[in-house]
Amino acid sequence: MRRWPLRSLWTRLKREPLLQFLILGALIFTMAHVVQGEREAAQRQIVVDAQLQRRIVAVNQSQSGITPGAAQLERLVEDYVDDEVMYREAMRMGLDRDDEIVRRRLIQKVRFLQRDLATFLRPGETELRAYYSAHPELFAAPASVSFEQLYFSADRGGWPEARARARHALDRLLRTPTSSTEQGSDDPFPFQIPVEDFTRVEAGRLFGDTPIADALFGTPEGQWSGPHRSAYGWHLIRVTRRSPSSVAPFVEARAQVEAAYTQEQTKAAEQRELQALRSRYEIVRPDKPGTGS
Repeated sequence: MRRWPLRSLWTRLKREPLLQFLILGALIFTMAHVVQGEREAAQRQIVVDAQLQRRIVAVNQSQSGITPGAAQLERLVEDYVDDEVMYREAMRMGLDRDDEIVRRRLIQKVRFLQRDLATFLRPGETELRAYYSAHPELFAAPASVSFEQLYFSADRGGWPEARARARHALDRLLRTPTSSTEQGSDDPFPFQIPVEDFTRVEAGRLFGDTPIADALFGTPEGQWSGPHRSAYGWHLIRVTRRSPSSVAPFVEARAQVEAAYTQEQTKAAEQRELQALRSRYEIVRPDKPGTGS
């Protein structure tokens, strides 16, 4: 039987691995081209369906408290389409890359998702009491003082003059302990101070890292001392009462204990989620000794 040359040639070519490779490559290229075309076509479509319109209405209601009418809804839809067009163009041009604001916003959204997904059992009485016992400093009322003061402003004659006036007033007070604190040579303090239950934090916030903040919590009660310097001038102080730090009973602090426990457990759950995410990536540190060149 006579064999046709072309059929014989095709039979031999079909057995060639190179030809098979070329045919397979052409099929893959064609499929990729088709898929890419469909993807680009989908990207050019902005579908405004009933679900999207309901979401637009809900957002408008939450922001303004008003349910939009038909005409207003149409304007809102058109605004959405304009925004979506601009968003897709920005993504197409790669404007989201190397943008620190976009980066931080995306990180924030992932953190919010992690927080929503973080789950743990609601604490019982035993867990809360154990947490309360392990962290008493979290539920302690801070130490505080009640005091009197005489203030001598450095704006009135300068720092040396203000200090001299303060020393003179202190001498008078020590000679006559029952005398009034209104000596006539002192100045009105420019800020209002809670002279009762004044905490260390409040002292630091008002006076900063200056000697008077230490003096308020270190001098003996019931006697005048000074002059103590602040950023504003010189002070004479007399602590009338000092209240040490004290831990609130569990019954009174229970709500605070539960809030602190929940916050700690939430952070722990978020950290576990973050570690799980980190395990998916290889961290390369070429600038760190022992991790690369």
